[in-house]
Amino acid sequence: MLGAPAAACIVTLAATPIVTVCMHRLAAIDEVTARSSHQAPTPRGGGIAVVLGLFAGVVVTVLTRGGADSPDLLPLTAAAALFGLIGLAEDIGGVTAKRRLALHTATSFVIAAMAVLGALLGDPAPGLLIVLLVTVAAPLWITGFVNVFNFMDGINGISAVTAALAGGACTTLGATHDLPTLTVGGMLVAASALGFLPFNSPHARIFLGDVGSYALGAVLAVLAVQAVLAGIPPEPALAPTALYLADTSTTLARRILAGEQWYSPHRSHAYQRLIIAGWSHVRVTGLVAATTALLIALSLAAFGPPAGRFAADAATGLVLLAYLRAPRWAARRGQPGESGQPARLPAQRRPAPTDDSPDRRTAPGSAR
Repeated sequence: MLGAPAAACIVTLAATPIVTVCMHRLAAIDEVTARSSHQAPTPRGGGIAVVLGLFAGVVVTVLTRGGADSPDLLPLTAAAALFGLIGLAEDIGGVTAKRRLALHTATSFVIAAMAVLGALLGDPAPGLLIVLLVTVAAPLWITGFVNVFNFMDGINGISAVTAALAGGACTTLGATHDLPTLTVGGMLVAASALGFLPFNSPHARIFLGDVGSYALGAVLAVLAVQAVLAGIPPEPALAPTALYLADTSTTLARRILAGEQWYSPHRSHAYQRLIIAGWSHVRVTGLVAATTALLIALSLAAFGPPAGRFAADAATGLVLLAYLRAPRWAARRGQPGESGQPARLPAQRRPAPTDDSPDRRTAPGSAR
């Protein structure tokens, strides 16, 4: 059981320095600009190592496990491979916004079909209503969360830590409910993310890039789909993604209501505004991690009595509200960062306004 996550972590650890050298040679570098969160040119594309780690874990799993309890890792593998390739093309050469959206959507339909078909062939098969709902919602969910994960991937360590927590949550759900797909899939994600973390935090030697943020976002979205198909309530299935969803959706809504161009570069996410208030990357990542862990813990009430579930859902809303208001509280206190000065801000990706935009990167949101 532990051989697969060990392989995922070791391969990621070993591959990241090699990927770093390759990205330097390919000139896949995020340069320092006025909107940067980093202080020196830093290579992107580190997610290649994470994907390789996931693949290594899948191979070990296939070679060591079989029979009726064999996990269905095909959707996870396809998600990491296909979305990783889309991200790699963007990191190295660039993909226009329309083509990127088309590729994300088409790939999401394929992966969602794999997940639904795998559940129908499993034992026990999900109910007809769940299958219909997931069939309709899953492609939109996967496409949306891949981009949400990319938008939030803007400071050192934030996405590696979030992916590790999400993987751990999936592992726990799978182990307690005899769901090997969630157990193994969660362990592989957590192990690969932890293998990359030392190179991305506290000081980033390489960023995940689009290849990493797309792949991890897709894999976490797929695991959530498989959890729902297996009968896990929505709260624990979505809890690891709740903070990212809340931050992105409220930021988008606020910008639209303010009459701003929602697709233009900005620094309005809660985690970005905490950086503006002077918090360090480590401190903001720690807040995100602690909040996500609390949300995961609260979601477990969904397996209990309705009254407890309702109370936990209400508490979840309050926790998310407190996180979203944290930048205001931090700004009022005016606490300086570790250097005594407000930190530089992470740039964020937006869809390009036209296909021939000269700025291919459009303020990337790669992991800082």
